[in-house]
Amino acid sequence: MLLLAYPLLTFPVRSQSQMDLTPFMGKNSLSHTVTIDSTIQVLSAGITSSLKDQDTTKAISQMVILSDIYANNAMFGKSYDGYWSALLLADQSRDLPSKSLIYHGLGWLYSLYLRENLAIEYFNRSLQINKQFADSGQAPKTILLRDYYSLVTLHRKLNHIDIARQYLDSCRMIKDAPSTQPKRNAFHDAEEGYLLFLENKPTESLALLNETKLYFEKNQDSYLAILYSFLGDIYQSLGQYELSRRNYLASLQIIDRYKRHVDWKPGIYENLSENYHLAGDDRQAYRMMKLSKQFTEQQFGSRSSTNRELLEIKDQFRLEKERQQDLLQQQELEKLEGEKKIENLKAIILFISLIFLTFSGLLIYRYLRSKHKAEKKWLQQQQELERIKAREILEIKNKELTTSTLRIIEKEELLADLKEKLTNQKQQPNPGEINKLLKTIDTSTYNNWEEFEARFSSVNESFYKNLAEQFPNLSHSDKKICALIKLNFSSKDMARLLGISTESVHTTRYRVRKKLNLSREVNLYEFIQNL
Repeated sequence: MLLLAYPLLTFPVRSQSQMDLTPFMGKNSLSHTVTIDSTIQVLSAGITSSLKDQDTTKAISQMVILSDIYANNAMFGKSYDGYWSALLLADQSRDLPSKSLIYHGLGWLYSLYLRENLAIEYFNRSLQINKQFADSGQAPKTILLRDYYSLVTLHRKLNHIDIARQYLDSCRMIKDAPSTQPKRNAFHDAEEGYLLFLENKPTESLALLNETKLYFEKNQDSYLAILYSFLGDIYQSLGQYELSRRNYLASLQIIDRYKRHVDWKPGIYENLSENYHLAGDDRQAYRMMKLSKQFTEQQFGSRSSTNRELLEIKDQFRLEKERQQDLLQQQELEKLEGEKKIENLKAIILFISLIFLTFSGLLIYRYLRSKHKAEKKWLQQQQELERIKAREILEIKNKELTTSTLRIIEKEELLADLKEKLTNQKQQPNPGEINKLLKTIDTSTYNNWEEFEARFSSVNESFYKNLAEQFPNLSHSDKKICALIKLNFSSKDMARLLGISTESVHTTRYRVRKKLNLSREVNLYEFIQNL
């Protein structure tokens, strides 16, 4: 399919006069004739036969080929209609490969009518389908070449040189099969050569294009129509008007012989007009410009019978899809009308059931809620009784502890008095025995505190733990004072129990307040009681 293989871009080019063009023609150019009319007749009959036989795949393929031929011969309206008819069938049969070909063809048509955004959109649609096949291994990577190459030519036409090079690099990265393709792809080299010209590198461009020309002369001389146009542009930019003109005229002869790339004609005649003007032949320049306008109107103008319908950009695919959708909606409405009474009855039954379930659920919810409240209230009462019982037990134990502590204090006072008397009798003959007695009294005092602390901890199990977690900087002496404050001991009783002075107790209490970060307004006893 020629449209899918080569660019159909309108490109600024310039007519035809008597000139020997034999050096420009490939060896196959003059040896073949193309009967477009007979090909169109055969394909049209084949499409009718395939549709009759319900061979959708074959019909789509024939429609695409026929649309390609129409496009190559500037019958764009028929090409457009053919593509959309094929797309409708491909969409119904879920034929993704065919949809890719059709999207590709529509992309070219939109580019010809300067609908570049639509052209890019349809080329990318084709590319996405082919990427799915390539990524899944259902097709070789070379399937992407067609779409990448089309995007190269389109962006080259739009003078998006950087983007065109990116897609050209993508083409180069895909390796062709060595048994069927040359080491380099001549089509890619031709685009590379013209991009070099657009980058103001005419010498490099000419070298590469002349190299590729040898390949096309031997293998596919119909593409020389485009290549000679490229060369004509370059020679004209270099001021070599005679050589430029020969290339333009050779391009026109190949287009007429093969009936391909007909859309290039207006541009080539326009370039020839400029060529004659620069060479000083304004008469010929006028004639070429007239031919350019004539072919432009014939191919793209509103007076062209072959393309008038394309100017409306009919979206037959969309219209047919809408018609089918309307038909489906109508059928659905008829079906719904037949089932309307049943659905209404179901709705009524469902509504009544929902009301019953809602009422039942509400009753169950109220019962469970009342039961939960009663259980919660009973549980709270039990917890309160437990707390009261625990407080009463704690108070009893604290009272016992206080009583025991007071006894210890009395004992300490007795021992202190004994210690004082013994100290006064140190001058008596047996000082060693006295000192031994004094040490025994000191040990007894320490053991008394250890006994108090053990009993206090058993009654107030979490007190020391809370102190350590919240105030880790408290010393052992500070903790002793805190324990005695919790039991509401006076400073005097604390001094007796600890064997220190009352002033020392006051100093320790002040130090404890600072470590607890308490202000003057906070009562130390109440604060410790809440720990």
